[in-house]
Amino acid sequence: MDPHAFIAEVYRRMSLRAAPTARIPPSEHRIEEVAEEYRDFLPSQKDAAILDIGFGDGWFMAACLALGYKNVSGAEFAPENKPYLKSWNVTLHKIEGDIGEFLADHPGEFDFIHMSHVIEHIPKYSLLWIGDALYRALKSGGMLFLRTPNMEGPCANSSYYVTLAHEYGFSGSNLRALLLVCGFDDIRLYPSSQPRGLKQKFGMLLRWPFLAESRLRNRLFGVNYGGVFDGELIATGRRGQFPPLFDEKYR
Repeated sequence: MDPHAFIAEVYRRMSLRAAPTARIPPSEHRIEEVAEEYRDFLPSQKDAAILDIGFGDGWFMAACLALGYKNVSGAEFAPENKPYLKSWNVTLHKIEGDIGEFLADHPGEFDFIHMSHVIEHIPKYSLLWIGDALYRALKSGGMLFLRTPNMEGPCANSSYYVTLAHEYGFSGSNLRALLLVCGFDDIRLYPSSQPRGLKQKFGMLLRWPFLAESRLRNRLFGVNYGGVFDGELIATGRRGQFPPLFDEKYR
């Protein structure tokens, strides 16, 4: 079986199994948290074209709507399993094959593309194909925003093997390298979002010794770029003047 087809089938089956509980939209509290976290990353224009690839229960799209954005869309393998999304003011796309194939039909269309815990599901040999497709789908100056498990974090093995469909793992250095060779400029890495509530702050206090140990271990024995040792990597890159390298041969 083709790896892309395998991943699509895994998530199609997961959606079927989770169908009874998948009809619950994100809570208002969750939407407020996400809106606050992303406020400074999103475009200033409220009519900017925003795409969320692998949108889950729709938490990112909901936050964009709460912040007043008018042109929000999402792409998933089984968007029909979230019927409540039909009442939202968003455009939904079904990914029939793979992400690159879907994006091929949307060149230069988006100001902001969001992918949270999606890129680690892409086979290594297809990363150039997907990276080039993401770059090509952005408008000039558009931003790609990625979240992915951090292989230099304290629980890398758990993060990598936690699901059946993880195909590849990222550190700050190889994620930056991927974005760089796919044409992206102004590549930046960010620490995980700061805790806001009392419960989150207490959890962060408990995690601090493990993060400190991870930071020391990687600096002594690893080759780290960006100084991010949390359990999650957050990265952004922009489309500049570099010409797209999108080509079927990298698929």
